[in-house]
Amino acid sequence: MKILIVDDDPVIRGIISKLVSDMGHEPVTASDGGTALEQIKEYSYPVVLLDWMMTGMDGIEVCRAIRTMENDNVCYIIMNSAREGSSSISEALKAGANDYTTKMTDSIELRARIGVGIRTAQLGMELVELNRKLKYLVRTDGLTGLLNHAAILRELDMELDRGRRDATSTSVLMLDLDKFKAVNDTYGHQAGDQVLISFSRKLVGKCRSFDRIGRYGGEEFLIVLPRTLNKDAVLIAERIRLEIADMNLDNIIQGLKITCSIGTCSAVLSVQHTSALVSAADASLYRAKEAGRNCVMSCTRKRQ
Repeated sequence: MKILIVDDDPVIRGIISKLVSDMGHEPVTASDGGTALEQIKEYSYPVVLLDWMMTGMDGIEVCRAIRTMENDNVCYIIMNSAREGSSSISEALKAGANDYTTKMTDSIELRARIGVGIRTAQLGMELVELNRKLKYLVRTDGLTGLLNHAAILRELDMELDRGRRDATSTSVLMLDLDKFKAVNDTYGHQAGDQVLISFSRKLVGKCRSFDRIGRYGGEEFLIVLPRTLNKDAVLIAERIRLEIADMNLDNIIQGLKITCSIGTCSAVLSVQHTSALVSAADASLYRAKEAGRNCVMSCTRKRQ
């Protein structure tokens, strides 16, 4: 772990650096508050030992600046100062320091306090990572890795809201794998799951970076196309349809081929409710199924 040591006294920087190295961690030093803050902006230091009295930005100012940074980075700050007394400790803690030591603190105690900081930072980083994973799981379909039903509808809500503000149109594609039940019945659900995964990867590859793709349910998928007119949505849908029809699934089942039906719908200037837009796209999908599958049907939704 990299530990940042900020002190304008080179002797103290050297002493603490040696202590940190002996603990098996990598010391990084800065001689003033401004330099330290720039280093913290460049790299996330889980533990910072910060001198109070420095030229330019003092330790209190640096501490407050660190705490105002909006990110999930863990930073355990130990204020190390020549100042003593409860008022100084209180001021440092109010500024955002996690611990306070004086320059008179012996090496055994300082080592112990640094150790507490390291353990606390490690636990904090584990918690941040766990929260990141939980956020991912809440939004993600476990099989395909795409957005799940609730998440893709939230994305559509946001895109429609953005489109209304920007006066741009929003389109959606509703896709369904044709006769997918026969794949599960003939080859088993494991093979069917692999088909869904391969299908999802193709969708990601054929869509634009700012499009949103979700598994709506079962073998149905919903794609949100921001800033997209109906004619462009149809072109995207047709490109996807052709790509799926030509997809090689020999690694799953030799000779297996699948097709998909797609319904498109566009909200002109994004003036449409999410549920109505999805329903219209679903109706277009139904028309594609009725027309013999493996085709694209569209409609354009205007103001209600």
